[in-house]
Amino acid sequence: MGCLNKGKVNDYRVNFNSSGKIISIEVTCCGRHIGEIRFKEGASKNCPICGVAHSIKIQHNHFHIRPTMPKTNEIEPVYAEEKAL
Repeated sequence: MGCLNKGKVNDYRVNFNSSGKIISIEVTCCGRHIGEIRFKEGASKNCPICGVAHSIKIQHNHFHIRPTMPKTNEIEPVYAEEKAL
């Protein structure tokens, strides 16, 4: 399976059943196959390496696969207390 998306870092592969209906989407992220998403509204798969969530948005005659970066936890700087000498 590693050679299906040779040279690709992020990629999607759509799987169909015998009648031509979409059944699932295989997701490659960070150069690795991370799994499969069933073709339904809101289904998603998170990359265990970078944390990107790959989700499906179905509209009336097409669909989108949206990679969403995780929100970073902003850490406030910590300053040492000044001590009187």
